[in-house]
Amino acid sequence: MSTPLDKKQVPFDDSSGKRDHLPALHPKWLEKMVFVAYTLPPTDITDRGQYEQWLERLKFIAEDLHWLLQLPHDKFWCQAVFNESLLTLLDTYLRFSPRSYDVIYDLPNDGRERHLEVHRLVFMTCVRMATHKESKDDHITPNVFGDILYENFIFDVPKLLDLCVLYGNGNGALLTKMITNIFTQQPKYADDLRATIPTIIQVLENTQDMCGVTSSFAPEKLAKARSKDPRLFTMTIKEFQDVIFYLADTAITISNFLDVYPPAAHIFHEFKFEQRLASFYEGIVPEIQAALKVREFETMSHKRLLKQKLHQSRKSLQKIFHTILGHTCIEPVLEKGGEEVAENIEDFLHTMSAVLGERRFLADYESRYSFQEYADIMCQTSCDIDETQVQYIHDAINSAFATFGKRKKPKGAMSAGGRTSPDGSPGPLEEGAMGGAGALGGGAGAMGGGCAMGGGAGALGAGAMGEADGESMDDYSGQGYRGDVYQTEDYDVQGACAPRPSIIEIDSLISSVKDLLPELGEGFIEVLLEEFGYNLEQAINAVLTDKLPPSLLDMDKFMERETFEDVSSSLVDQRANVFDNDQFDIFRKENVDMNRIHQGKRADDTSLDDKSTVKQLKATYDAYGSRDQASMYDNLPDYEYDDEYDDTYDTNNIGAQDEDSAEELTARRPFVVPRALQTARGPKREEVESEESDDEKPARDEFVQDPAKIHEIAEQKRSGTHRGSGIRQQHDVVGKQKGHGQEKDVIKNRKFKEKNKAARGNHNRRAGADRKRGRGMMAI
Repeated sequence: MSTPLDKKQVPFDDSSGKRDHLPALHPKWLEKMVFVAYTLPPTDITDRGQYEQWLERLKFIAEDLHWLLQLPHDKFWCQAVFNESLLTLLDTYLRFSPRSYDVIYDLPNDGRERHLEVHRLVFMTCVRMATHKESKDDHITPNVFGDILYENFIFDVPKLLDLCVLYGNGNGALLTKMITNIFTQQPKYADDLRATIPTIIQVLENTQDMCGVTSSFAPEKLAKARSKDPRLFTMTIKEFQDVIFYLADTAITISNFLDVYPPAAHIFHEFKFEQRLASFYEGIVPEIQAALKVREFETMSHKRLLKQKLHQSRKSLQKIFHTILGHTCIEPVLEKGGEEVAENIEDFLHTMSAVLGERRFLADYESRYSFQEYADIMCQTSCDIDETQVQYIHDAINSAFATFGKRKKPKGAMSAGGRTSPDGSPGPLEEGAMGGAGALGGGAGAMGGGCAMGGGAGALGAGAMGEADGESMDDYSGQGYRGDVYQTEDYDVQGACAPRPSIIEIDSLISSVKDLLPELGEGFIEVLLEEFGYNLEQAINAVLTDKLPPSLLDMDKFMERETFEDVSSSLVDQRANVFDNDQFDIFRKENVDMNRIHQGKRADDTSLDDKSTVKQLKATYDAYGSRDQASMYDNLPDYEYDDEYDDTYDTNNIGAQDEDSAEELTARRPFVVPRALQTARGPKREEVESEESDDEKPARDEFVQDPAKIHEIAEQKRSGTHRGSGIRQQHDVVGKQKGHGQEKDVIKNRKFKEKNKAARGNHNRRAGADRKRGRGMMAI
């Protein structure tokens, strides 16, 4: 096996001519080369002197890096270890280079291409520095490689953070191998990260203090509520902008670092960083939102830029919380399963319980990451889970979302469904270098980062990150490298598939664009808005950055809007009716046949004379045996239909089978004299009914009574048993004992008594008193 670079000895002749040997990594073998430090592009592009000077600096940097990458393995590492100007160049570029998520410089094409070349070469240099084995012959002992990186400050934690934010979007897989190899070969970097996290926490607290918001993690929280002051509303616009830029740069940097190197989530979790992050979010984000709505800016584009930056900050802070929880609590549950994950589940529930007081954060977090998904994963394990605690957390999150939450809008793809890119080409937010919003500078990056412009890089075609890979690093041509595209941070926007707004909303959008770009025609603005799914920010951004879709490049920018005549001139025209556009709609039709409109029955209406349908029913009634019913329609008389005639019961065959005789009419029910027409001497109703119940015929009223009966009645009067003109009958209602059955007469008597009991006793005292009073028998 070949000798590693750290053990190689190179022979040479000293000044006395003697043969001697020196290590391959020695300052003696360093070729004299001074690398130029990187500087930001000039803010005033129109100043040709400064601009040409900056282009010349980029040219020198590109030439020097090309020369460096072409050096052999031993010569390259001599430059990397002993040439301080090279480390200065890399450090200045990583600190000050514009970021991929925030473009503030609109460079000409020559400056953009040259900067992209430097961007690509810096990444290749860092890849080669992070590789300890380029080939079988060119390699370094792993543990020595880690010491070389650490002792010579070739990489440190701030540089790794800047690498992630600059190149993480386009070259995440390769960057993950790089950083993983660095942390694997030198464990001291993990200790440095642990020492860096308290500094990051202090950065967040300083940001809160700058905004006048006291941290909720402060000990005084138990004694008093979180204090606030109007500092965000009174500070200058530049200070307010720096706060938002600083917050966005810090949040996106940490988020990208955790995406590139997931094991770092465990180190952040040791410091309960996610809990402090939720508290920080709850304290500062709502305050910045409120101040952003109230404060006035010189231009609307400035305000929209700050809104975009704040949105990126919120999204990145939520993603950090989600990533830490996912790698420390959720992924072990999915990978291990069984009883081994009880500690992870308990840790997850404890973390969520600790942030239940941060209701605004929970509402925003729930809109992107559902707690129910976490609960479903935990319930699928065999561990005993405190369902009461899970339900309590779920209810608290739902309550917070109901108060402060907002559902995420459906996302529309800019490359689908529109006229711009039917072939799936990238949309305006994804294409072109330095695609972004605004022309405002400023904003320092956390941990040494800068702001604006920047790009993603694609996968390098070569490069092994360890001995096991064994791939060659000889090819540095950049095959597959995405250095020509500066990617922007993905954020929620409505794409071309968004529903079309109303005419009033379109007029408002056109007016907003017209205020910023008065030289554009309203017709061009309308087509532009339609092209970008009526997204105002994207449409204005495309015009300002000169990145119009291909379908609009040849269109006249001064085209006026087509005007349409408003047909809704009255409330009648705006009505919605089921009879719209029918043959009698006089509001929408000019030619209506007035001959078909009449009042009442038409004299020439012969539609009722047609009895063919009625006669066809005869066969149907014959089939079901209803001959008599059908016979009604056989010989219908010809008559003129009368609208006033009530024919509701014409089809009922009433009395058709009766013979109108008096005896048959009274056969079902005997005639009873109404109570109001009965005389005092007439028979009482109950006596008649009693006689009917006994099936006895009434006695004939004889003109001359039998003397024997007269004497009998007189005797009964004297004994007090006489009532009226007859003998009071006794009706048996007692009957036999219960369970021995009852006779038919007893049952009838009981029914009669129940029915007529109100006619006797004390039930009619009021009616009797009224009757006497009416006859004048009582004094008033």
